Amino acid sequence: MIHACDPIRRNLPPPPAWWNLSDMEEAIEPLPLEAISKVPPEPIREHWVVVANKRYPPKQVYQLITGLPRSAFTSHRALAELRKSGLTTSVYTPPAAEAARTRPAEEPEDSTSSVQLAESFATLLKFLTDRNLTLHLADAEAALQHADATESSTVITEYGFSDDLLDAALAVRAHVGRLSDVIHATVIARVLPAILEPGEVVARRPSLGAGNDPSRPFDLETNKRIAEFKVAQWKGADTMRKRGVVADLVHLALDTTDRRAQLFVVGTLPIHFLTTSTTTIEWALGRSSPHTRARFEERFGPARDHTVADFTREHDARIELVDLTTLVPSLALPPELI
Repeated sequence: MIHACDPIRRNLPPPPAWWNLSDMEEAIEPLPLEAISKVPPEPIREHWVVVANKRYPPKQVYQLITGLPRSAFTSHRALAELRKSGLTTSVYTPPAAEAARTRPAEEPEDSTSSVQLAESFATLLKFLTDRNLTLHLADAEAALQHADATESSTVITEYGFSDDLLDAALAVRAHVGRLSDVIHATVIARVLPAILEPGEVVARRPSLGAGNDPSRPFDLETNKRIAEFKVAQWKGADTMRKRGVVADLVHLALDTTDRRAQLFVVGTLPIHFLTTSTTTIEWALGRSSPHTRARFEERFGPARDHTVADFTREHDARIELVDLTTLVPSLALPPELI
């Protein structure tokens, strides 16, 4: 039970309302500060906080005080909150600290989450740009071979696999998980002014997010055309992308209206695959829904009897393959520059 008079517990922010601690295995029973001193400290990796003259990892203490799972906060958040509560901690000056000190008084401060995310991006970017990651990981693998516990701890420090780095990578991954949707939406939006003809209007709400729903069968429907967009850059080993682009081609071919059909892709690799591959449509639709496979066979016959190239050629009079790099030149850049 937490004592109301406990200053650290009183000053710490309450857990967010959306955390249902009872449903989380990582959640623990919150402890008052005096009880934490009876808990053995976990090994110190980088940062620390002093409780009863003993150094603890800040995440361990913050979890014990709040009961939150450790995935709910970063080590920097724990350090900041524990320091604000009067505990002695290791020193950490985030990249945004100096900017915060010089921010005009009338300018509203960024939210904690925005500042933390900016710090996470900075930490991760520094790790990725200061070294060749492939070579760095290979060297770390070699250093860890035959390593014992002490030696592996040394490798962690030497190669920068810190709590800060893990927190940063997890935070960035959580916030950029829908980056593909942003790219998909922006490409479609920017292409529209270039392709819409006089008298042509968008007839149905477009599907800007990656993927379709039953109410919007195509990424784009106008009064004159239907279109699907594949904005991923192919790299040579593109099994799932090959299946996806064939599924979209089939989807367009199944349309029974007389509207113009277009399949927008990035670069020449997907076009080359569609026009030359001897792979069967049966393989390509192997991960598609049973409904799509049934519609194909009902309309065009057994999928095993059609190669991708043959099917593309059969429908090239109606379905146009369009290289998006001619409309959005930035898509032609190397993937690492986008």
